[in-house]
This record gives sequence, C-alpha cells and structure tokens, in this order.
Amino acid sequence: MFKKLLYTFTLLSIYLIVISFVNPEKKVNKIVSKVWKGSEYSLSQIDVPDSLQAEIGQLHEVIIDNKTAGYVCYTTAFGCKVGGCAAPSNPNVESYETFDYIVIYDNSLSIIKVDIAEYGGQYGYEICRAKWLQQFVGSTSGFELGGNIDGITGATVSAKYLIDDLNDTGEKIKHLLN
Repeated sequence: MFKKLLYTFTLLSIYLIVISFVNPEKKVNKIVSKVWKGSEYSLSQIDVPDSLQAEIGQLHEVIIDNKTAGYVCYTTAFGCKVGGCAAPSNPNVESYETFDYIVIYDNSLSIIKVDIAEYGGQYGYEICRAKWLQQFVGSTSGFELGGNIDGITGATVSAKYLIDDLNDTGEKIKHLLN
C-alpha cells in the first residue's frame, strides 16, 4: 500500500513539474475570461502546502473590483491508458494515463465550470463533452457515478476518476480556504 502511494505521489509530482512547462496559466485565463465575460479580473495564486500540491495542483483566487469572485484550480486526474485500461479498483497505477482539468468555483465554493484542459488518451475522451461536464455545476462535492452523475459510454474509468478527484479536490480546497 505504501509503495503504491509513494509511486502515485512520485508520478503526480513529476507530472506537475512537466505541466509547469506547458503554461497552464494560458488555459486558466481563457476559461476564467469566458466565465466572467466582460469583467476585468486578476488572478492571485494561493500557496498550496507541499502535502496537498499533488492533489490540488495550482489554485488561484479570481479577483474582480478588489473582491473575491471565485477560485480556479488546475489539477490532474487519472484516465485510461492507450490500449485500454483496467477497472477503477485496479491498484496498478501504471495502467493509467493522467489528464489535466480546470475547475472554477464561485466564492462559496460551488462549481461554476469544469473543463478538461488536456486529455491525451485515446480512450475515455468522451468526458471532455461540455454537456456531460455541466452535471457538476452548482455543487462542490458529493458526486456519485450512477447517482447524481450520469455515466458516459466509452469513458467509465475516466469518468469515475474525474468524479472521485472532483470530490477529493473540492473537500481539500474547502479545508485549505477555511
């Protein structure tokens, strides 16, 4: 179990270093400007403790007229690997690829928008559909596949991991900001 956690942490840490060269700020700015269309905003990076860096990624406060309008998180989740993927309960981390996504919260931490920033896999890309992602709007966490979130054909594993990650990320951000 410890080896799995260590491997996962190492994998996510390396991935975060790699995405830092990709310049996620450009993608974040594009999404934020769509959500707060016509408003002049600034982003203020929130320091995320090292212990949460792998789970939360980058977190920014969105400021409009010197007031907090919301928050934006750029982070990573597991998805299917080229050639298919194992069931979500499979402990073999090597059987997955990762993908980047952006979550925009209002100032009460309810989700305004979820956007898949980078999905490199050949399987599971159906989760990138805006209509499917719209299901998360209005809540922070408590998402359940087959419960309050509909599944999507061809992306069962990626959907499960995104849902789990949104739940975890939302809870961690709540604790971090309170």
